Amino acid sequence: MPSKVTLETLVNTTLRKVNSSTSRMQQLQEQISSGKKINRPSDGPAAARKILSLNTENHKLEQYSFNIQKATEDLAENERVLVGVAEQINRLRELTVQGNNGTNGLAERKSIAIDINAILESLLQDANTKSSDRYTFAGTKTTTKPFTETYDANNKITAVTYNGNQEKIEYRVGAGATVQINQTGEEAFIDTKLFATIISIRDDFENGIISSGLDDLNNAHGSITGLVAKAGSVARTLELTENRIVDAKLSIVASLGETEAADITELVLQLKEQENIFQATLASSTLIFRTSILDYL
Repeated sequence: MPSKVTLETLVNTTLRKVNSSTSRMQQLQEQISSGKKINRPSDGPAAARKILSLNTENHKLEQYSFNIQKATEDLAENERVLVGVAEQINRLRELTVQGNNGTNGLAERKSIAIDINAILESLLQDANTKSSDRYTFAGTKTTTKPFTETYDANNKITAVTYNGNQEKIEYRVGAGATVQINQTGEEAFIDTKLFATIISIRDDFENGIISSGLDDLNNAHGSITGLVAKAGSVARTLELTENRIVDAKLSIVASLGETEAADITELVLQLKEQENIFQATLASSTLIFRTSILDYL
């Protein structure tokens, strides 16, 4: 004998159906309005995990891309300054050859010494270049002025001291990949003996004697141009890395689209179906309630 279905059971069953249908319609409406079929993990746990993973990877790529842009800017600034330094060394070599010409006397060499001293002052300014309030050639001590000079009684530079360090500044540009974006003042100006050589040549000419510093100038020029080439090589590598990141980001965007993009036409049809179910549930429950109430009359 079938058990009797009470009015309370009918009400609870109907409410569950109405709530379920309402919840599904709300979900469909949200998906249609957002254009995404996954708006929260409960909409599809597996898809939600994939979307989270893709977004995490995309965030990493964005950071790598930002680092590459900053590294490229810093390398370009280093290269710009060092190219200027190399050009001034070329001028110093010309003046040194000119000063070593045996036809020059004391007066001519003193005049050349004045020009050399002016270049020394200019190179010191280059060595203390700042970019975005950071000293370019101070190593990681970017807030410390890298070079200080000592003057004699005639207001001429007699020595230059390096105050920075030899630490590298590196940016992460990929998984396990970093690039050095700085040349320290130690390797660019001290290891090359550039300041000491210029001071020596100037002093020789001021005293009217031939200078032996030309070879050191040639070596310094070779070292500086080597640093310029190194910066250019790193910049080209960064360009290729950025291109790969762009391709990877496009792939992620495509995967995200496939995973979370909603088929609006299909969702509209599902919403219409749920609306019909909702209306049918209300209509049938009204009839059942009316019949059930008559049982008590």
